[in-house]
Amino acid sequence: MRRSLPLVLSGPLLALGLAACDPASSAMLAGASLVTFVHSDKTIGDHVATWAFDQDCSTLALANGEGYCRDFVSEEELAAAEAQAKAELAATYCYRTLGAISCYRQPDELASSATRVR
Repeated sequence: MRRSLPLVLSGPLLALGLAACDPASSAMLAGASLVTFVHSDKTIGDHVATWAFDQDCSTLALANGEGYCRDFVSEEELAAAEAQAKAELAATYCYRTLGAISCYRQPDELASSATRVR
């Protein structure tokens, strides 16, 4: 009885594996991956890798030049990074120039207040 259980399970598993070669199931998998990518910026494979490695894995991060997997960011670390970004943004002075916007770390004494951009 015990030896027949793997044989009983191997048939459906083999059929399921062969069904993955079907173009219809490939299209459904691609559609499901697209839906998850739109909602979470991760493909189905990214979610599986995140679960398997217990890290935040993303193809989008890899395409942006970062690593594929990285450690999860805690709420405190995220709040600290946002506060630092706001502080850096507040410390910049941007002005309209001919055809562009120029930003500086210190206020430009030669620019008028009318050309300053927030």
